[in-house]
This record gives sequence, C-alpha cells and structure tokens, in this order.
Amino acid sequence: MKRKKKLYKVIQGSAVIMIAVPLAATPWASVASANSKNYVDRTISISSNYNAAGNPETNLYITEDDVDFTTGDTFRITLPQGVEWNNPIPSNATIINKMDRVLELAPTGSVVNNDNDQADKIQIPLDVKVNGATGELKVKVEPMDSTISGGEYTFAVIQTGQTTAVVDEVKSIGNSEADGGVIRIEEAVAGKVKRGTSSVKLQLPSQFEWKNISLKGSGGFNGASLSNVVINGNTLTATLNIPSGDKTRGFLYLTPRIKAKSDAKPGDVLVSIFGTELSDAEVVVAKYQEWGATIKVEQVNQILSSKFDDKKVVKMTIEETAPNAFIGGREVEVEFPSSVKIVGTMLPNGNIVRHTINYSGSDVNGTVNSDSNKVSFKIPATASSSKRKLVFEAAIAVKTGTFGEIQATVEGAGIGKQSILVSKVVPPVVPKQAAEGKLGIGSQGQGIPDIFLAETMPRAVKQSVDLGSLGRSEGYVLVYFPKGVTFTTTPKVEVMEGDLRIEPGSVQIVKAEGITIKPEDMEEALKFDIKGESTKPSKIRISGITLGLDRNLPEGTVEAKIAGTALSHPFNSKVFNITSGSSFKVANVITPAPNEVKTSGSFVIGSTAYRVGDVEKKMDIAPYIKNNRTYLPVRYVAEVLGIDENNIIWDKNLQMVSLLKGNKVVQITIGKKRIVVNGTSIPIDVVPEFKNDRVMLPITHISQALGSQVRWDAKKQTVYIE
Repeated sequence: MKRKKKLYKVIQGSAVIMIAVPLAATPWASVASANSKNYVDRTISISSNYNAAGNPETNLYITEDDVDFTTGDTFRITLPQGVEWNNPIPSNATIINKMDRVLELAPTGSVVNNDNDQADKIQIPLDVKVNGATGELKVKVEPMDSTISGGEYTFAVIQTGQTTAVVDEVKSIGNSEADGGVIRIEEAVAGKVKRGTSSVKLQLPSQFEWKNISLKGSGGFNGASLSNVVINGNTLTATLNIPSGDKTRGFLYLTPRIKAKSDAKPGDVLVSIFGTELSDAEVVVAKYQEWGATIKVEQVNQILSSKFDDKKVVKMTIEETAPNAFIGGREVEVEFPSSVKIVGTMLPNGNIVRHTINYSGSDVNGTVNSDSNKVSFKIPATASSSKRKLVFEAAIAVKTGTFGEIQATVEGAGIGKQSILVSKVVPPVVPKQAAEGKLGIGSQGQGIPDIFLAETMPRAVKQSVDLGSLGRSEGYVLVYFPKGVTFTTTPKVEVMEGDLRIEPGSVQIVKAEGITIKPEDMEEALKFDIKGESTKPSKIRISGITLGLDRNLPEGTVEAKIAGTALSHPFNSKVFNITSGSSFKVANVITPAPNEVKTSGSFVIGSTAYRVGDVEKKMDIAPYIKNNRTYLPVRYVAEVLGIDENNIIWDKNLQMVSLLKGNKVVQITIGKKRIVVNGTSIPIDVVPEFKNDRVMLPITHISQALGSQVRWDAKKQTVYIE
C-alpha cells in the first residue's frame, strides 16, 4: 500500500535551500520522528536456567509504519539484567556491535529500498540465556539515530518449580458427595516435567474423603491419564502417565469428587498435591456448608390486627446452603399461624377467589393450602449444579384479637424446622380499665371503673370502610358484655387525647337486632360513631358505666368485648369466621352477702387506734387536722363503712383508689380536686393527699360520696361515723 512521501525527506530538501548547511555538519536523520511498530510474537514461560542455544522460541519484530527504514540508521536492543545474548541472527538488519546484553544494529537489504510502502520488517530472534534473572523479562528498544520507535516488550516469564496449581472456581458442597472445583496444573516451562510415568498423591482434610477423580490433559500433556488409583479415606495415590513426544508446555485438569464426613465443619476444603514430577501445592477446591437453608424476610411490616384493608406483603426467600441441600421429590413448607391468612381477590361475601401471590425469582412455584396459611414448594427430582431459591411474595391479613410477633415456620425436603419473624401485629386500640371492678350476682346499677381505648397509631379507628361492590360502611365502635350482664345507664364517651372525633349524639345502648354488621355473641352494646379519623394516636374514655347482673351469671371474671366496623373490617371477620369482638377483663363477679351489714366506727385525731363497731383496731397512720380540715385514711374509713377489702382497689399508675359499695363506684385520685361517683365528677375544695402510702381525705367528702353520717366531737377530738 503506497502512502505519502517520507516527511523527513521533504524537510531535508527544504532546509538545504534555506540555510545551506553541509549534511556532514547536521545529520538530519537524528531529528527524524520515530515511526515503527514493535512487538514480541509470544511471551514464553521459562526456567531460571533457560538457554535458547540457537533455537529461540520468541522473536522481536520492528515494522515500518509511517517512514521507510534508511541506510545508516542505527538502533539498540538491550536485554534485562541477568539475561545475555547467545548468537542471534537477525533478518533485514546487521549487527554493528554485540555485548553481553546489548546489540547495536542497522537496517540492511531490501528494507532500505525507500519504496514508500512502509511494509518492511526486521526480525531479531531472542536467542538468549538466563544468568540470574527472575520474574518478568523485557527487551528494550532504543532508537539512537534511527526512525525506529523506542519501547520495552515482555518476551518471557521465569517460572520456579516444576508445575503450578490453581482452581478457577471454588464449588459449594453439602453433606452428599459432590465435585469440587477443577484443579489446573500447569507445567512451569515446556519440557520441565518428564514425560512417561510418575507418582502423584492428593490429600484432603481428615473430615473429608475421596470418592473419585477424573483427569484430562492438553498441550504437552495431551493424552495424559491416571492408573493404579488407590483411595484410602482422605488420601488418593495414583500413577500419572504422560505420553512422550510432545515437548510443548503441558496442562492437567483434575476434577475431584469428594464427600464430607459426619464431623466435618463448615469452611474451605483444601487439596494438598505431591508428586515426583509435580511441585508440591495446596489449593481450595470447595467450600463446605452443612445441609440446610438460609431464610430471609425482606421487610418485617407492622400490621393492624383485624384490618383487612391494612394487609401487608411478606416477601420471603429460602435458599439452599449448598446445591441439592433440598431432597428432590419432597416438599418445603412455609406455614403461618392459624391467625394469619394469605389473601387475594375477595367477593362481597368474604370468599377468596384467587390468592395474590408472586413467585418472581423462585426456582419453583408453590401452592397455597385450603386454609390459606401454608405455601408448599415441590422440589424437582433432578439434581442442580447451583443453589436453589424458593421465593414468594404474598399479602397477609391477621385475625381480630391477634397482636405481637408473627413467626412462620419452614421445614421439609431434608431441612430442619426453622422459625422466622414475618410481621409485627398491633391492635387498632388497646383497652384499659382505670381499675378492676367488683360485681355482685343478681344486683342492678352496679358501677365499674372507667374504660379507656387508646389508639395504637393514627387513623387506626376508621370513619368508614370500603366493602367493594357493597359500597361503604360507616365506622362505629361497639362495647358489649356477655349474656347476663346489661347496661343500666348510658355511659359517657369522650376523646381525652388526640384529634379523633366522635359523632355527637351517637352514643347509645343498642340491641343486636338493630345492628347490620355485628358480632353473633352480642345481645346489646354501647355504640358510638366515628365522625373523623385522627392524625395522631387518640384516647377514648368511657365513664359512668353501671351494669346489672342476673342471678344465673357464674362467679369469676367478666370480660368486655370491643368490635364494630371502625375497629374490625367485616371482610376480616369473614376470612377468619370470627363471631365475636376482641375481649379484655373488666371485673370479678362475686356472690354478695344476703343482707347489707350496718357498721359504725370512730377515729381520734393523732391516734392510730380506731374502732369498728365495738372492736378496737390499730392503723398504720393517725388522722390529722390541716387547714381546719380533718384528714382520715380512706382505706380504714372504707372498712368502717362496711366495704370489703377486695372492693378497695389501688391503681399505682393512675394514683387512684376505687371504692365499690353496692351500686356505687367511687374514684379518688391524688392531686385532683374531684371525686368521681359512677362516672360523675363531683368537685371538692381540697386535693387528696398521699402520706405514708395511704390516701388521706377530709371525712366530709368521703361520707358525701358513700352516703354515711359523720359527727365531730371537738372536745374529744374524735370523728364518729354511722
């Protein structure tokens, strides 16, 4: 291919005309640009005592690029330290000067014909011998007075030992026998390993054993084989057979088949290599992992119990710890508690049409059981070379009354049972009573302490709920008691904290037949409607609760239940076949004495002695006068008034004492200028005090609350109660 004329020729001609300087004085070749392409045709692996001895395996080539080689050009080729020239015979160049490491040459012959084709090439055989060099060997080209480009070019790498061993891919294995990573054994230098037969020994750690080994040779080891293979636990010995005749560099590829023993520990599996012709080496062929699976949940969501419209997605990944840890043909099962359902498309009657479940990224698709709380994956019978993943993404709903951590279990196909946290469930509201009430069988108008309903998060109590094709249902709350317990008055319902809004005038006692969506075990209930949802958690107070109990009610605990569309979505109830609300304890039912016992007593200011009827007793605190008011311990006054010890209830958190007598509930709170009687707040002119672990209050207010008569004898400093 013809190109432009040589640049330096053009410049030279012009220079002579302009400055007329003799050529001998200014050698124009010294200012010419360097214009050649240099390369080494191959990089060879050699030993530390290598000697080409007239048969070099690699060559340095210098090829014209933009400028033709020129007669008289001189360039230098230098070997690295520890390498010397033998007798190189270059093509298209003449050796002008030769030293131990240096050749100075000039292009000759047809390559200096100035034919402008830039295709001529100089070949310099790298006929060298090594004399103390190590590592990578580079030959250096220096232009000197030529148009040749300079540079350094790697032509050899000195290898130590007979062979090197590497494993390109470390395999993961489990308890069953499996192939480890392929061991590649490379001859360090061509001809370094003697062709013919030699012995080889391969050793595993004591916790592993050999099952088999296969061999393939290439290059100078093409056709290699193993014979006389003897396996003795973790040791394998054999005869290595390498055909003679091929002296190029050889390669062996060994595939180990191994098995872990029962005492094997997770970690790297090494193979130690020994041989008469192979260099000793140690390589990692596998990573051992005990049979099992790693289970991950992408995100643990918080879910509102009973809220079908608050269902959240669970994404779980189950991955083998090693290939074929799952036993083929068997099932891996993921099971949720019975209080959890995998949900999907829902008909208005609450029936599930189709589960919404995604298996993207899973090696196997699962199936959901009829109870909608279990996913089963059938493991294929065919073995897998990689670890299988079982992945599913499903929306779940949680049964009314369920709260706390939800754990799923995973087991099957040879995998031991494991549990994993999938969600945390909170109820829409947490009910709490100011104190535990006491109720007598067969009595009407009996008061119990206030009930509080505390929202767990904003908008947990709904103003309305979506019923799909059935439209929407307004949100309301129901509070009801078991059969035999009825409301004798309509309590007061108010929002004490937060911005939740209750519909004014909606608070009422309703019969079951008047409610469209209702629990099946409800006879009557306190009902109130929600007018507006909260933006911060709110607290509802229900006070002034008076109840009637029939004579057939058994002794024991009385529980109230909360329900209603504001707290529990109707579809949730249908999914779980729920027929009642979420329950909480409010009182203990006792059998009252047949007749009320009339009592009387007296207290002396400054004395710990007091009288109940004709019996003198001792107190742990004495009455006192403060600001002309007589303060008595409420606990002992209640005893004088005939209130049973079990009906005197102290709430440390609320700093409140509750007194239950007949159909009255009296609540006295430390620091508050009021007494609450059956939910009605009565102002008082002083605050109750807490002294020596006793609630102290002027006797006037106690007698007013409980309907007793009080007489004061100033001379004797004594209070009489009748």
